[in-house]
Amino acid sequence: MLGDYETEPFSDGRGLAVRRNAVSAMTTISAVLGLDPQTMKLHWEDPGTTHKCPGKNVDKAEVIKNVVDLMQERHGGDHAAVG
Repeated sequence: MLGDYETEPFSDGRGLAVRRNAVSAMTTISAVLGLDPQTMKLHWEDPGTTHKCPGKNVDKAEVIKNVVDLMQERHGGDHAAVG
């Protein structure tokens, strides 16, 4: 996700476009490889990362919900909804 979402919005403008592309890509990768979106890690969760990347404006739970919702939309009953 290209951008500094510590200061840039992730819910409108360029940030929203990046978000939609990232969610679409993560959905495809999760479905094709059989990965559970709940296990996704963001860059800042790597112990070697020294800053909060992609930034405070990226809500991990919300992004995962978006991925699960899109998996449901694309693949129907194959994937459980996040409650």
